[in-house]
Order: sequence, then C-alpha cells, then structure tokens
Amino acid sequence: MHIALIRRRFSPTGGAERYLERLAGALQERGHAVTLACESWQEGGASAIRDVRRVESNDPPSFAQAIAALKLRDEFDVVFSLERVPGCDVYRAGDGVHADWLEQRAMYGGLLGHFQNWIKFKNRAMCALEAEVFRPEKTRHVIANSQMVKNAIVWRFGFPADRISVIRNGVPVERFASGNREAGRAALGIGADEYIVLLVGAGRERKGVKYAQAAVDRTPGARLIVVDNAPPVPMPDVYAAADVFLLPTLYDPFANVTLEALAAGLPVLTTRHNGGAEILTRGVDGIVFERADAVRDMAQALTRLRDRNERERFRAPAQALARQYDLSRNVEETLLCLTAFRR
Repeated sequence: MHIALIRRRFSPTGGAERYLERLAGALQERGHAVTLACESWQEGGASAIRDVRRVESNDPPSFAQAIAALKLRDEFDVVFSLERVPGCDVYRAGDGVHADWLEQRAMYGGLLGHFQNWIKFKNRAMCALEAEVFRPEKTRHVIANSQMVKNAIVWRFGFPADRISVIRNGVPVERFASGNREAGRAALGIGADEYIVLLVGAGRERKGVKYAQAAVDRTPGARLIVVDNAPPVPMPDVYAAADVFLLPTLYDPFANVTLEALAAGLPVLTTRHNGGAEILTRGVDGIVFERADAVRDMAQALTRLRDRNERERFRAPAQALARQYDLSRNVEETLLCLTAFRR
C-alpha cells in the first residue's frame, strides 16, 4: 500500500511523534510506501520518514483545511491521520478527547480553570474541530489507544462503537530493557546511591509535575528528575538511571512512557486518567492513584519503594507486561485496520 500519514509537526519529546516514527519505519520494513503530510518535521538521518509533504498552517483548524486541499484520498490507498482532520479513512485518536482534557483541567483548577479553558479561542476551535472529526459521515474508522478514550468518543459524540478499534500503544521493548544505568546517571548528574524518581513528558501542568514534586518532597532521600526535552543520553539510559517512574497525569489517552518505563523494569506509578493504567495490575507491575493530587498516597508508595527489594519485585512483572505490548503487535493490529479500509 501507499499510505498517507498525517501529523502536524514534530516534537522531540512527543509520544505521538515517537510512535509515528516507529510505525512508519515498521510499515516500510514490511514493504509499504509512506508519505507524511505535515507542517514541519525533523530533518536528517534520525527520521524514518523520507517522503515529506509540507503545508502551511497557523493552528489545528487551518492545518485541517490545508490537508483537505491536498485531496490525499485521490492519490493514496489509505489516509491515516494522527491529527484531528475530517475526511480521513482512519483517525488515530492518540491525543484523546480535548473536551475531556479541559474537563480534567477545570476540575483541578476550580473556577479559574474553567475561565482559563473557555477564554481561549484555541480551545473552542479545537472542540469544534473535534466534533467535526467524530461525525460518522466524516471519518470511516477510529483507532483509540485505550478503552477510556473509546468510551469518551462514544459518549460525547455518539460515534458508533463498532467503528472504533482499541489498539494500544507499542514500544520496542528490548531497546528500553537494555539501558545503561551508569551512563545514564553520569549524564544526568546522579550519584551512585541516590534514590531517583523519574517523570518523562512535556507539558508540566498536564503531566502533574507539581504533584510529583510535592510527593517527592515528602519522601526522605528521594530526588525527582523531570525529562521534558531531549536528554543528553538515549532514553533507555534515562530509564535505567531511575528507580521509580511517577506520572501523576491529569489526562493522558495512553502515555507511551508507561510502556517504556515498564520495559525498563521500573515500578510505574500513575493515575487512572492515564489510559495506560488500564493494563496495570495494581501492586504487581504498578500502582494506580484515583487523583493526580493524591500527594500523601504517592509519598507513602515512594517511601515503601525506597527499599530495593520492594522495587525489585516489580521488575519481572513489569517487563513481562511490556512484552505483551511490543511495537510489532501494534504495527500488525494497525496494519490490519488500515488494510480493511484500503480503497
């Protein structure tokens, strides 16, 4: 197949961007041709995507309009979008439901949060665009990366449930299982005996960084490392340098870092508002909190996990769970979906 992929632009810390790069590489290895339609993307040998078609846009609505003008359906076997673009064959709702994110943001921000949400034209425009994408006559099929997201799409927009496939994220497990702890600690300036709590992700408010810091401040001897930009060493070494992974997110459709941390054998502490929490078995491979601001409960868990033996019992189950979500599984399931909607 010749597949058109759509993603607005590249972010070096974006989980969706890393996922798209991995997916594109895997599709090409299987003999499919891939073209990316975007506003901008990374250049050079680091990218698996060689055929890039750029458009000019200022925001998500203008990007959707620019993509529509390309008439990709006339040229490609299947149009697969990772952006809110009406008229694609398959839309992967990897960014979740914007209205759900705004609802969560308002819940933690009170009246000020409500005001900040709706005073911004961007949010109103995004919600309108999202409603257009989820009109059944506009999009043939939707891929959700968690049951949480599928349920929200059906409930908010009335999109038919039988036209939504849940295909969870995937990562190259062995790559993240083989990080170098010493190299990671040296590059990040971490002492050999320090107890490190790691948080990976851009967007400090949404990722709950302030709650993570508050929990770590209550944990004797703990230090929080936040990676929200390109680190000085490969990501597997970053995970290897840590002892625990903490993501008190307000909203994540399925945080890809959940799988990366599991593959590294780290105990994963996150909230039920991370779609990735659906795959965790509490107390076995991770710990799930009801709220992002459950600071006391997080601190208690982090204090228990200071014990190396306590952490070690999570390692094998975490890596076994990650292997169930290797990138190859995601690629095969996605490819089956794209083939089903080939025109």
